[in-house]
Amino acid sequence: MEAGLISKTAGLLALLERKGLKLSAAESCTGGLLCHALTSVTGASKVFHSGIVAYSDDSKIKLLGVAPEVIAQYGAVSAETASAMAEAIFLKSGADISVGITGNIEPDASEAKAPVIVFIAVRDRNGIESASLGLSGNRIENKYKAADSALDLLLKRASGL
Repeated sequence: MEAGLISKTAGLLALLERKGLKLSAAESCTGGLLCHALTSVTGASKVFHSGIVAYSDDSKIKLLGVAPEVIAQYGAVSAETASAMAEAIFLKSGADISVGITGNIEPDASEAKAPVIVFIAVRDRNGIESASLGLSGNRIENKYKAADSALDLLLKRASGL
């Protein structure tokens, strides 16, 4: 799993470098896995600006600046919160493209949402695009699938910049 993730990450970083773009990430349920993949590629510092793991609701609010009302109204596991995370890290970091990832990655997760779902949002100068991903693997597999899907959305958006 990791080799495929790193390979896709290398492709994203090469694309961002060719375009002169900087990337930042705000992760929750992936626990820094995307940032791990990004920093596992030689030369990542040329395009990877920053990453924050905001696992708790409190950290989403205090570290990122997600409005408490967003989490209160939609829940931490929502497209709206993923978008708010992507927007917050985009504005705070000054990056050209950013990603926000939040979700439940195993059935006994805390919120009363679809049991295993992840929301991903990518923010760039053209706006925000979000996606949801239903998962059925174990916790580790689901983290990898979520990070992989985030890379897919980042590649799609970066290609259009």
